[in-house]
Amino acid sequence: MKTSALLFVLFHLLILTGCSNPNIQNHIVAQTTVKAVQDERQYTFYIVQTKGSSTRTDEKTSYAGTFDLLVRDHKGAVTSRKSLNQSFGSKPLLFDGPVNLIAKDYNNDNLFDIPIGFPSGDGSDEFKYVIFSVGKDGTIFSLPGKGYKKEGFVYTAAGSYSIEFTHTFGIGQGERPSILIGVKKDSGGFEPAKYVWNGEQFNFQKDSPYIISQAKLNAHDENYLLTIIQTEYKKPLTPDEPGFSIFESMHRGRFDLLIQNGRGEVTNQVVLNKYFGNDDLGFMEAFPLVFKDYNKDGNSDFAIGQPGKDSPEFQYVLLSVNPEGMVYNLPAFGYKEDGFIYSAETQAEFPLLDNGETGIEVTQNDFNGYAFAPGKYLWNGSKFVFSTTK
Repeated sequence: MKTSALLFVLFHLLILTGCSNPNIQNHIVAQTTVKAVQDERQYTFYIVQTKGSSTRTDEKTSYAGTFDLLVRDHKGAVTSRKSLNQSFGSKPLLFDGPVNLIAKDYNNDNLFDIPIGFPSGDGSDEFKYVIFSVGKDGTIFSLPGKGYKKEGFVYTAAGSYSIEFTHTFGIGQGERPSILIGVKKDSGGFEPAKYVWNGEQFNFQKDSPYIISQAKLNAHDENYLLTIIQTEYKKPLTPDEPGFSIFESMHRGRFDLLIQNGRGEVTNQVVLNKYFGNDDLGFMEAFPLVFKDYNKDGNSDFAIGQPGKDSPEFQYVLLSVNPEGMVYNLPAFGYKEDGFIYSAETQAEFPLLDNGETGIEVTQNDFNGYAFAPGKYLWNGSKFVFSTTK
């Protein structure tokens, strides 16, 4: 079972102004309560202001001064307390606005982890985070990050004091838990990178290119390698943000499709975003490229999809590889006049039509009810045209 399934997080996310607790004797900036399903452990995390001031403007409270991270168990006893200022260079800190503490398990040790961070202050627009964890005895300790800028911190292109990192669980042979992040590019913007857990710390790793998916294609007496690479990083949306989709929750930004022949020569490289209105794209995970000849012209075709913005279906682009290793689009019309294949299926693979028809079978939403109806796209020699099935 994945570690995250063992942690049931009850988010209180109380952003309190001028509030104090008789057992804590400090102003509470933020708090959250978490409970482990596995062994019933329950802890409440607090950020408390021990010294300083607060101001309220535009319905937002800012806190400046010194702060502690504090943990209480289910009986209300304080089990551990740690100075945030000491963790960030023993200087005054500023929380400018709401702080939502989010607990996860980033290194698969069945313990709660909470990242807390501040702007890096080096002009990079990155935040630097300390990942605090609490042991089974309620003691706070940190998970160090190394290999990028100042040791001990995890850096990423983000904009909040506590963040829910995008992460992988490290399931599979040779895989390790990783935190997916973005770092500043010399040319502007951010590029993807990650911190990989080695059993003791998170080590920074930047792959070039940053590969999302790969597939081999044997066609036209050539062995092609197709690779989807991420060229620009955008922080994936979280469930509380507008536009969130679970199908775009792992990788977000700009992506290229790279095609190489059997000699390693690049035959084509295209920007995938251009097929989707040049918007940011998002993917939930690495995904297979499934090859079929959908229009029966002898070239191998494959689909790449995104959640539809104004319908429950996915919108898919059909791409094809010609004998020279160049990619081109197979357009589709008739259901919605925008060139996409629409289907309620979330897998980028379609059944081929039989009975002498050339085309693909899809499933559409039945807007007259709350069900789905079959449909098909027929190839007319230059494009796929939608048709209802009878």
